[in-house]
Amino acid sequence: MKAMRLLAFAAAACALSTQAAAQPLRARACLTAPEAESLLITVIPDALEEVGRTCATQLPASALLRSPGRAFGDTYRALADANWPNTRRALAKILPVEATPMLDNDLARLMLISLAGPIVAQQVTPADCGPANRFLTMIAPLPPKNAVAAIVAAMQIAATDRKNGMKPAAIPICPFGAQ
Repeated sequence: MKAMRLLAFAAAACALSTQAAAQPLRARACLTAPEAESLLITVIPDALEEVGRTCATQLPASALLRSPGRAFGDTYRALADANWPNTRRALAKILPVEATPMLDNDLARLMLISLAGPIVAQQVTPADCGPANRFLTMIAPLPPKNAVAAIVAAMQIAATDRKNGMKPAAIPICPFGAQ
């Protein structure tokens, strides 16, 4: 689950210039599940390619994470193209107001998809590779929208501390019922 939360954080942070990325996300703004799903669809193919390179020595050659393009490549990239307007709106909701004009530029999308992977891969430890591969193997047969919805639901569950309420999340996804 750590890798999925990091993936979501990277998606939000990478859409910005260096200056805007250093600024905090808007206070109390949260993404609905559909907004978070659009954001993840945009970054999943490239982020998984980078994580796959990081995990290459930790997994057998047949592991899905070693070649995620076969399950998450073209289909997800086509959805990412179609979802970019939704992703842009989602980012505008949580980014500092002064950063939102950058989202109208095509460069924002290129930055998002090219930087998300390396940022996520830096956070992956060898111990994360096996569980991440297992999770991806389980969701790979699902239609992309269902797979991403499952990831977002898992992130929402992981953010909930049954004793102490909500844990701070890397990307602010609205809790269940607040959508």
